Amino acid sequence: MNKYIVVSLLVGILIGSGVASVCFWWVNLKKSRPWYYPKVGIFYYVWYDPNINVSWEYPKIADKPVLGYYNSCDPEIIATHLKWISELGINFIILSYWGQYFPWDEWYTFQLNAIHQIFKVARENITNVKLCLMIEPFDQRDQPSYNYTEIYNYIYTNFVEPYPTVYFKYQEKPLLTFFNDPHLTPNGVYPKDDRFTMLIVGGDTYVDWFYTSDLFPYWVHEPYPRNRQMSVLPRFDDSQYRIPPHIVDAELTLGVYKKQWERAIQLAKENETDVITITSWNEYVERTAIEPHYDYTAWNPDPYYLYNITKNFINELREPIDCE
Repeated sequence: MNKYIVVSLLVGILIGSGVASVCFWWVNLKKSRPWYYPKVGIFYYVWYDPNINVSWEYPKIADKPVLGYYNSCDPEIIATHLKWISELGINFIILSYWGQYFPWDEWYTFQLNAIHQIFKVARENITNVKLCLMIEPFDQRDQPSYNYTEIYNYIYTNFVEPYPTVYFKYQEKPLLTFFNDPHLTPNGVYPKDDRFTMLIVGGDTYVDWFYTSDLFPYWVHEPYPRNRQMSVLPRFDDSQYRIPPHIVDAELTLGVYKKQWERAIQLAKENETDVITITSWNEYVERTAIEPHYDYTAWNPDPYYLYNITKNFINELREPIDCE
């Protein structure tokens, strides 16, 4: 009998110690970490078609994807991208959306078809990654105009309602973003739709989320984080496309990407940010892509270099807090 009493006491002590340890860890967690890890999103572009001359045009695009000069509508390419992005631990993809208009234009029609295909493939494949849209300033006419009601209804009818398990929700509603533009989002003023959480992305003073990090000097970056969102990107180099060009860390030797991630991780630990967006998965014109690719200027020739270090940063972001 005494033996059982001793064993019971020891078990009680161990359980009590465990509860105390858990409580101590929980208190520290509440002080240093939000109730969930920050969501990680990534910008994704759908304008790649080998049959359209301007798509993979050289030297505008000098880097080459590991998958080759692919077609953005190809379901196998899409499935591979979703798999790779999911394996990074990314929560949502922001798809560049160029409208449902201009059916006579091959470029616009192709991109709309690509968006539909991506949602279809995402639903058919098991993936943890959700999708949402970023409306671009697609009306390139001299006097652009936008029918916001038509745009919202088309998106809700074609992408939100048919894909409830795929479309990404933010603040309990489907997320719909805009890229800042003087005609599309003039001074941040545009018609809203209560069915969505609506945000403006870019670098103007009125944006809700930033497209580039505050380490990039061309756009407004105060305050930062912006509405608890931070942006990270490996570099910026549009020297093959624009005059004058903007170039930041073209050879990836300055550690700009590392500095941004370190800051984002620290602010996440301090409960200062809810969302980290990566620019980008496959924007090759501005050379912000982290998709595995053969890089013509990077110091490290490994085509998976940016992909792998991104995975390491996201893993670090989600490491548990050590109890002290």
